[in-house]
Amino acid sequence: MSYSSDYRGRNDGRGQGNPRPRRDEAGRSGSYRPESYGYREQRPSYGDRPRAARGDHPQTRPQQRPSSYPAPRPQQRPSRPGYGDAARPQARPRYDQRQGYGLDSRGAQRPGARPSAARPQRGTAARPSARGGYQGRSGQRQRYAGPPRDARDRGRGRNPLAGGKAVLMSGIVGGRRTGDLMGRRRTSSGARSIIAGIVCVAIVAIVAVLLWSNRKVNITLNGETYSIRVGSTCEQVISDAELSPTAGNLVSVSGNKLEDGAGYAFTATLGGNQMSQDDISNYRVSEGDSLDITDGGDRTEDYDVQVMDEQPQLEMGGDAWGNISYISQWPKVGQYEMRTGKQSGETARGDTLSETQNAVVSVHQISPDNGKKLVALTFDDGPAEKYTDAYLDILDQYNIHATFFCLGQNVEAYPDLAKKICDRGSEVMSHTYQHQQLTALDASALQQEFSSTFSNIESTTGVKTTGFRPPYGAFSEKAWLNSGGLASVSVLWNQDSLDWKRPGADAIVENCLKNVTSGSIILMHDGGGNRDQDVEALPRIIESLQSQGYEFVTVSDLMKSDSSIPADIAGGDATMPDGCVWPTQLKPDDSSSSDSSSSDGSDGSSGSSD
Repeated sequence: MSYSSDYRGRNDGRGQGNPRPRRDEAGRSGSYRPESYGYREQRPSYGDRPRAARGDHPQTRPQQRPSSYPAPRPQQRPSRPGYGDAARPQARPRYDQRQGYGLDSRGAQRPGARPSAARPQRGTAARPSARGGYQGRSGQRQRYAGPPRDARDRGRGRNPLAGGKAVLMSGIVGGRRTGDLMGRRRTSSGARSIIAGIVCVAIVAIVAVLLWSNRKVNITLNGETYSIRVGSTCEQVISDAELSPTAGNLVSVSGNKLEDGAGYAFTATLGGNQMSQDDISNYRVSEGDSLDITDGGDRTEDYDVQVMDEQPQLEMGGDAWGNISYISQWPKVGQYEMRTGKQSGETARGDTLSETQNAVVSVHQISPDNGKKLVALTFDDGPAEKYTDAYLDILDQYNIHATFFCLGQNVEAYPDLAKKICDRGSEVMSHTYQHQQLTALDASALQQEFSSTFSNIESTTGVKTTGFRPPYGAFSEKAWLNSGGLASVSVLWNQDSLDWKRPGADAIVENCLKNVTSGSIILMHDGGGNRDQDVEALPRIIESLQSQGYEFVTVSDLMKSDSSIPADIAGGDATMPDGCVWPTQLKPDDSSSSDSSSSDGSDGSSGSSD
């Protein structure tokens, strides 16, 4: 059956223009409708139109859809205005029922053909075109869209490429796709060129790095020049230079040999400095190195370690004789490793973890800096009635000061005199508590002599001191050990007045002036007996030395004039620092057990009150 009008009833020029009844395509059912411009059947509204059932018309029922495609849901198009009131169910043809892909001219499915995607325009005989579409009798080439892109388009019954717009849309889309493809091809080609260039540069860089890292450099090895690959280890140098160092031995913690050849493989020296095992492991050859590789050293066996404390000892130092002895180094406890060999079982001292500081007592003759002419007057055994005041008056008369070595018991007996000494500018130090010979006392008794006197002086005068003069000038290394670190400086003398013998004022003056030098200390007494001769002799001594250019100072000021004496000692009040421990042993092989210092041997054997 042929048709001469399109689906709206317009005549194509081949018929008489008479309206004809139109039969629906295959897959659409319902009654005929007039197709003319003069008459249009009134259609019901979209909501009133009944949905056509698939296959209601026996002549348009399509063949069974392949089982691989799901059955589409029929759709109903809304009515158009002006078609009259008669309702005609109008089912939209399915894509697979349209002519062109697997359908014959009547809309029947050809056996073995895949479902169709579009149908040609009515009234034209469709034929395949060279571009894969169909061409009707009008000569117009049409492309028909394939299956819908999604269920939404298929459900709404839209085909954007159908009809007259198909050619235009296909051209636009086809042109855009062709341009995009060509652009992508050009981009892909450019990207491949860039990647190839990067790969070439990377290969060149890698080759350059390999060549640079494997170059050879000149070094001096055992006094000769060798060309060695840069970055070589010591082992590689030995192999390249064909050296044959002899390995050391394995030894015990005490140094006894345990196994031959089990020590270090070689010894390396770089630039004259011996390298440790860690240095050897990290070493890499570089240009101009001066390397010496010799036989290996011994290696100590593995061992267990126990940390041990090392107590300090007392030792004497300084000059052979001097007018003072002072603590030049305070003692500190040290620590060291005690090693026990795991293989040999031997024990031996290992590394020192912290140095042990011995207590060092230095004997020193005071020597003022810059050649200053300084001397010190000293008075022992006071304070005493009559004579202490008399000496202070004489000192005030000449505007000078002196040092009074007081007994602790006398300070208790005459506290006002002791305080007066300090108030009038002179100095007070200890002469022990009751004038005992300190070398004959044990540690407890000796320390009591010191502590009680130092305490009495401080509480009475307000002045703290740790300086003292030992009775009879006797204070040995053993006495220093027994002191417990309570005293800091022992003060002796250079000129002994021998006033205890009462030789007369002239003799006292002569004894005090004989062999006086800068830094000398003069010994006199203000207690212990009749000191009238001393009172008479003292002005003459002062005037004589002042005429020679000497200046009278206290013992502390005299020590301060000598920069070799530590400042805390020179102040006369130094105490043992925190963290220090006074020794209980003397340093071995030190035989200095006699008096640390003596003036002409007369001060310690006279039996006087010194």
